[in-house]
Amino acid sequence: MHASYEVAVIGRGLIGSAAARHLAEAGHKVAVIGPDEPLDRRTSQGPFCSHPDEGRITRIAGRTPVWSELAVRSIARYADIAERSGIEFHSPCGLVSSSPRISEWLENSELAGGSARSVDADWVVAETGISLTNGHPVLYEGAPAGYINPRRLVEAQTKLVEQAQGSVIRESASTLTGHSDGYKVDGDCGSLTAQRVLITTGAFGSELLNRSLDLRRMPRTTVTAEMSIDDNLPSLICVDPPDDRLEEIYWVPPVRYPDGRIALKIGGNLRDSEPVAQEALTRWFQSDGDPTEVEALKNSLLGLLPGVEITSWAQKPCVVTNTPTDHPYVGWVESGVAVAIGGCGAAAKSSDELGRLAAELFNSENWNDSLPSSTFEPIFS
Repeated sequence: MHASYEVAVIGRGLIGSAAARHLAEAGHKVAVIGPDEPLDRRTSQGPFCSHPDEGRITRIAGRTPVWSELAVRSIARYADIAERSGIEFHSPCGLVSSSPRISEWLENSELAGGSARSVDADWVVAETGISLTNGHPVLYEGAPAGYINPRRLVEAQTKLVEQAQGSVIRESASTLTGHSDGYKVDGDCGSLTAQRVLITTGAFGSELLNRSLDLRRMPRTTVTAEMSIDDNLPSLICVDPPDDRLEEIYWVPPVRYPDGRIALKIGGNLRDSEPVAQEALTRWFQSDGDPTEVEALKNSLLGLLPGVEITSWAQKPCVVTNTPTDHPYVGWVESGVAVAIGGCGAAAKSSDELGRLAAELFNSENWNDSLPSSTFEPIFS
């Protein structure tokens, strides 16, 4: 006899765990399916995820009005999630952003009720020690901007799913087929049935869908630099950083990693990076990333923080899943199957609201939100 659910959420990352929480707390009989992070990514066959990490930027001054609105809604629930789960994950250390588009980001912040303000490079170096030489406008956004711990946020959401009587299945699903009860899910998770399904598998999971979504899986490499904690150092976004092989970088300030190191994490994207097929992702996640990107990130960090003392470096691969609209897909893709997928490198901070929007698909026949459904409509390749 298979276990049977109203909704199966396949994918237990940031968006999937959030969606499962909202569904469970709304009274649905829900199962969220997805493995814990691999003990050793070099030997794991996946599927992999991007939340095993200690820091992701959170901000209201987003790159579109929609991203700013998603962020402000999610941030408003951080404290409640932390209090009810007993797991802290938000560090409001502030954010410096330097980009040709700062005026747009300031406008987006204002529309969403944020507090970002225009500053200049002299203010930044005096207040934070960050040396910006790209000549672009700059903004500073104080609390609640800063960073979240994505690993702990998934842990918190998963705990709240269980508190709301939802089922957490810590194994992967590999097939989805039609069934008299709706759908049958099989894989390392065993076999179960669900009336309806939500797929939140990030860069993976295309084999679960009958049609391919238009997704660009972009390989990225992140570097951690072991250094002492600096209470004055905010999170950073910088377009045209010191090493011109990079289009943009970001960092989160030094935090303690599971290996005991206290390290700043820096990531970004090379100007000439190309998407990879899902089939190539396992080998990518087992690798050390791109040595060119590693070198460029190190150069940029040393240029932005002159005189900083780094005692060790480490690196690992990551993937950003982009859509052609620069917004996630949240919607139905076939009868009874919806997706919430394609974070575009900006979804971690807003994952609770993206999960809520996805859960609402199962609560109502119609889209009931001030953000238009067309913004999130899935596109097929």
